[in-house]
Formats: sequence, structure tokens, C-alpha cells
Amino acid sequence: MNKYELTTASQRISVEIEGENQWVELHQIRALRDFNDVTAGSCGGWVADVACLSQQGDCWIYAENCLVLAGARIEDNARITGACVIGDGVRIRENAWVDNARLSDGADISGSATVQSSVVSGGCVITDEARVINHSEVDASQGLTADDTQQLRIYQQATVNHSKVVHQAQIYGRAMVVHAFVEHRAAVFDEALVQGNAENSVWICDCAQVYGRARILAGSGEDQCPTLRYSTRVYGNALIEGDCVCKHRVEIYGDAILCGGPILLDEGVSVYGRARISGDVVIENQVTLCDDAQVEGGHGETLHLRGAKTISGTQRVTRTPFYGVF
Repeated sequence: MNKYELTTASQRISVEIEGENQWVELHQIRALRDFNDVTAGSCGGWVADVACLSQQGDCWIYAENCLVLAGARIEDNARITGACVIGDGVRIRENAWVDNARLSDGADISGSATVQSSVVSGGCVITDEARVINHSEVDASQGLTADDTQQLRIYQQATVNHSKVVHQAQIYGRAMVVHAFVEHRAAVFDEALVQGNAENSVWICDCAQVYGRARILAGSGEDQCPTLRYSTRVYGNALIEGDCVCKHRVEIYGDAILCGGPILLDEGVSVYGRARISGDVVIENQVTLCDDAQVEGGHGETLHLRGAKTISGTQRVTRTPFYGVF
């Protein structure tokens, strides 16, 4: 026996399809029997046709202000609650929960994933126990790099909270991304924490990676937005906080700390061990900072370190060195 039917109640709405506004007709669903927490006779949301909602499993569209357009598919035990709009090509399955969200253009939500109060578009995968919550935006697009097949994926136990994730980015493990922008082929994984705030976002761009137990934290006040670009890697127990920008082939790991700023690291810089960088500092071109070394920029004058050199042990640099000091 089917679990639901389309009622005679219908409505026409205007939606954008392939760049043009078109009128589509939707029909309200009504349960024919009891299943899960749904009782026979109760009405749910609106669908374009019976292909939108499986007759099998306990999947259901609970809210009467939820709209499911032609080409979308809800199946297994998926739950749709709140005022959702679910567009063409979207697949919601297994034990996924979608609440007060807008999904379109081939998004695939599965496992026990949650999408709540957010917008998801494009051929992305959100699965396992991943969560996309609190006005986040996920916008997948491929073909931006030589590998034009990689899909944007948010999976395992990762959380995206009040953030924007776009292009082909990967977020997984127990990673937490809060008030951040993660784009292109960037990756945040393991138990990494990327956390901005209402004033400043964290930017993880291009092919940058944050993993291990690394933490990237925005500061408070003007221009306290950490930015990782290009091939930067931050991992281990490293901490970056405040106005810090890392660019080409930069590696920060171990228990290294970057804080304050403005700090710029570029072109093959490595910082590891318990090394620490703070204040107004520019480091570039094959500089290594390790062990318990410290670089502390003063106020009003930028400290510059350039060229192949290693600062190690307990060395402490507080001003731009003269040529040949290291």
C-alpha cells in the first residue's frame, strides 16, 4: 500500500529554470497510513509529482510551506522540515535531515547529514554526520582546475557553521569551520578548527590545507582576518591568530604560533617546533624558523626577514637584521 497520495489541492509558483522564470504546478501530499511519526490523513508539503518523494521508507516532507520541484528526489528515511525549497537534481536520502533550507542544482545529501537554515547549490556531496548550519552557503562548481571532476564534499563529522564553502573544497574529519570562507580546492580536515567571528572571517583559499589539531582564529577589531592562500599548509598543533597572511609554499606545524600582526609569510617559509612570530613582520624566500626561536616585530616599523636562512634554538629577533647577520 502506498504511504501517501497527491491531494487535489494545487498551487502554481514562479521559479527560475535555466535562467528563465517559469510557472510550475505543485500538489500537496497526504499520508494514507501511519508510519514513523506521521499519521494517516495528515498533509505535508508540496511536490511536482510522485517521483519527488519515495513511497518506500519513512521519508516525509513535514512542513506545509515546503516546496519540492520536478527532478528532485527524497527517499529512504530522509526528513524535510521547515520552509524549504528543493530544486531540480537534488537528492536527499538515507537518514539526512533538511530544515529551513534551499537546495538546488544537483546537491546530494545523505547519511545522517544535517542541512539547516542554509543554502546549498551545485553538484556537491554532504554526507555521513556532517552539518551545514546557521546561514551557511555551499556553492559547488567544477572545471576551475586541471582536475575538473573533483566534487565539493563535506563529510564524516565536519561542521560548517555560518560560513561559505565554494568550488571544489573538501571539509571532513571532525573539522569545525565557523565564520569562514573556504574556496577553490582548499581542504580543512582531521580536528582542525577554523574560527572567525561576527567582525572578521577566516579565509582558506586556493589549495591551502589546515589539518591535524591546527587552529586558525580571527581576532577582534579591524583587519584581524587570517588568510591562507595557494599551497600553504598548517598542521600539527599550530596556531594562527589575527592579521596573518600565508602564501606560496608556506608550512606551519608542530606547536608554532603566529599572532597579532600584520604578519606576511611568503615563498617557501617554514615555521615549526615551538617557534613564535608576533607583531608587524614580513618573512619570505626560504626562511626557516624552528625550535624555540622568536620573531617579534615592533610597533610602527615592519621587521623584514628575507633569503635562505634558519633561525633556531632560542634565538630572538626583534629588528630587521643587517645583511650577513644570519
